[in-house]
Amino acid sequence: MSGFEKFVKFVTKYVTLWVILCAVFAYFVPAPFKPYGGTIPWFLGIIMLSMGLSMTPNDFKLVLTRPKDVIIGIVTLYAFMPLVGLGLGTIFHLDPMLTVGLVLLGCTPTGTSSNVMTFLAKGDKALAVTVSSLSTIVAPAVMPVLLLFYVGKYLPIDAVGLFMSIVKIVIIPIALGLLIHKFFTKQMPVILKVVPLATVGAIICIISVIVALNVERLQAVAGMAALTLVLYTAIGLLIGYTVARLLRMKAPKRKAMTFIVGVQNTALAVTLGITYFDPMSAIPGAIGVVWTTVFCSFVASLWGNKTEDTTEAVPPAQGTAH
Repeated sequence: MSGFEKFVKFVTKYVTLWVILCAVFAYFVPAPFKPYGGTIPWFLGIIMLSMGLSMTPNDFKLVLTRPKDVIIGIVTLYAFMPLVGLGLGTIFHLDPMLTVGLVLLGCTPTGTSSNVMTFLAKGDKALAVTVSSLSTIVAPAVMPVLLLFYVGKYLPIDAVGLFMSIVKIVIIPIALGLLIHKFFTKQMPVILKVVPLATVGAIICIISVIVALNVERLQAVAGMAALTLVLYTAIGLLIGYTVARLLRMKAPKRKAMTFIVGVQNTALAVTLGITYFDPMSAIPGAIGVVWTTVFCSFVASLWGNKTEDTTEAVPPAQGTAH
């Protein structure tokens, strides 16, 4: 393993630590980051380009071989998670823009981190990869409709503009990544060595800018926002697992469903929140970047260490939802 590969492995292994450190720095020293609010969509584009570079036609083969599982995953995600966000915002009487942020997070597709969590948990990674890819592809059509329905009363929703924005910062970079993968096959081993580093760098930049732009707001709402994100994530994991259990899916599929529903594209929620709504609506996604990674990694590692005989029990997420 080369020195560069070791460096990339080190950076990606401790990504949560880098995110926390940079977020804390941006909180106490926000001035250097504030002028770069307009760069957030570009950084998300880098993340989506990285996703496209890592995708292959095999990521979609389950649509043909196991369409029922894929449809269940996507429908469960988009049907339940916006309601969870709206419900928590209503129960805790959150600031309307925080509620919008929670619903926005609930309307986002499955995050690619769900693939990693499913792998760690020894779940059905093929199902996780397919749902994360397909839920992202359909996001431009699904997200504006859901947001218009759930948060249209809080603020005007530019559904057409939102659709075009998601296409530009999600679909086009993914398509470009797929094209590069197709036409530069020989160079892909080298390119894929850089992809994780670019993704981590983009995530750190997004979070640093968002924190810097929301210092005053975070001082007022950080505690309540953090509490709702803890509950939001735990409920999402529980819903994914419960739906799979009720449908009598086998253990590997249940694990995949748990993270398909509980792990979402927080970077997309942050980007759309600050671009189309209000900086405060980006706070749930910003907190979610850190919390989802920490909590779901913990759940996945515990679950993955269990024997197959014990995977029939209720997953750790259910016991920690409090």
